[in-house]
Amino acid sequence: MKVFRLMIPIELLIVFCALFSKQSTASATDCIKINAVAEEIYIETYHFRFNKVDSLISVYDSKYKDDLSYNLSVINFYWWKLLSSKQNNKYAELISERIETIEAKYIKRIEKPENDQLFLLISIFTFNARVNLINNSYFGAISNLSKYYSFLEISFGREPEYNPLYLTSGLYYFFAGLAKKRTPFLSPLLYFYTPGNMDLGLKFIRKAATSDRREIREEAEYFLMKINFEVFKNNSESAFYCNKLTEKYPENILFQLYKVKIELALGNQKEAKGIIGRIETNMKSSNQLTFDEKEYYLKLVKSEYDYIKK
Repeated sequence: MKVFRLMIPIELLIVFCALFSKQSTASATDCIKINAVAEEIYIETYHFRFNKVDSLISVYDSKYKDDLSYNLSVINFYWWKLLSSKQNNKYAELISERIETIEAKYIKRIEKPENDQLFLLISIFTFNARVNLINNSYFGAISNLSKYYSFLEISFGREPEYNPLYLTSGLYYFFAGLAKKRTPFLSPLLYFYTPGNMDLGLKFIRKAATSDRREIREEAEYFLMKINFEVFKNNSESAFYCNKLTEKYPENILFQLYKVKIELALGNQKEAKGIIGRIETNMKSSNQLTFDEKEYYLKLVKSEYDYIKK
């Protein structure tokens, strides 16, 4: 079965989430406003309403450009745009530019971050590693890891105090453990970092999936879908989490394509064909995607349909 580019290979070193949290340096009223905007960008991004997100950014960018939670929501959007077309250099550069601005402000200038601020910084900084990994640059990803590892190290052990850290820590433990198992040539480079632990990581991610916060829960569900399908070959459990995501975000083409793959693995070709048909219909009528994005996804859909016909 052909693996499409939209997902980073599961065996890579680290893949982290893009989430939102309050920022302790803002007033309570400002936090409410900023979090509402960040959540709206998050929701619209996952509904694949990309044009609407562009409009939101044009309205709020100058006002909230220094806020961590807002910037994280925008970086997350750029990441999805990067995945949604072959013409992705623009969005890789936009991600890098935002992160460089935040690095200049926070790295080596903050000694005792609060839990919410710590979580945001970890989530933001990992996007550079994501860009490296999608380009198969293992060493670049590890280089980026070294920049923010001090924040990650501080977060270990704080998970019971602050639930979102179960997700960031869980993803680190799981994927660092998996990387050592599947890519042993990386082991010398990881010697000075906290050892991975796949069992502990999975336990933490499952804990995050019970969160009452949408962003934490849904990111955990996504990784549990992916881990069960690609690592453990547990198609039924993967389908459980995939169904949760596709029910909430039926317009999200990436989630729907993952559902196609899972249904095929379960032997449900008829169901897979039905999903492919709905994807094509919904995408052609969408006014939220560019021509390039539609063309890119139609090719992915065609590759799945061609696989079914073999």
